[in-house]
Amino acid sequence: MLPVDDPVVTSLLSGPNLARLAYIGLDGRPRVVPIWFAAIDGDIIMVTGPKAEKAKALAANQAVAVSIDSAQPPYKVLLIDGDAALESVEGMAPEYRPIVERYLGAAAEAYLGQLLPRVKRQVRIRITPRSHRIFDFVKRYPKSLR
Repeated sequence: MLPVDDPVVTSLLSGPNLARLAYIGLDGRPRVVPIWFAAIDGDIIMVTGPKAEKAKALAANQAVAVSIDSAQPPYKVLLIDGDAALESVEGMAPEYRPIVERYLGAAAEAYLGQLLPRVKRQVRIRITPRSHRIFDFVKRYPKSLR
C-alpha cells in the first residue's frame, strides 16, 4: 500500500506528473512508456487500448515497475514495484475521463469529444504495489548518495 499521507507521495500522485511504466515485452526485452495515471484506493490505474503492445505484454507477464517523478528540483521520486491486472471495459473506462481532465484541463472536452465515438473498448491496467521507495533529495536520498 502506498503511503498516501506522505506529502511527497501526495504531491506526485495528484500533480501533473507522468508515470513511466516499465514492463517486459513479448520478445523478452524491457520496455518503458510514459503514461497518464490515477491513484485510486492504493493502486495505480492506467487506461489503454486493447491493441496496445503493453496490454498484450502485461497479459503475458504482470510484473511491472513504475516511476513517478517531479520535473523541478529538488526532485521528488516515487518508485513502485508491483503487479498489473488487466480488466477489459466496454466503451470508455470510467476512470479515463477524470484522468484526461487532470492532464489536459480545459482541452479535455475537445479531446474526449473526438475520442468517445471511436472507443469501443478500453483496458484498465491496475497496478498493485508490492513495494515502493520515496526520494525527495532533501531528507530522503538513494543509498548511493548517502
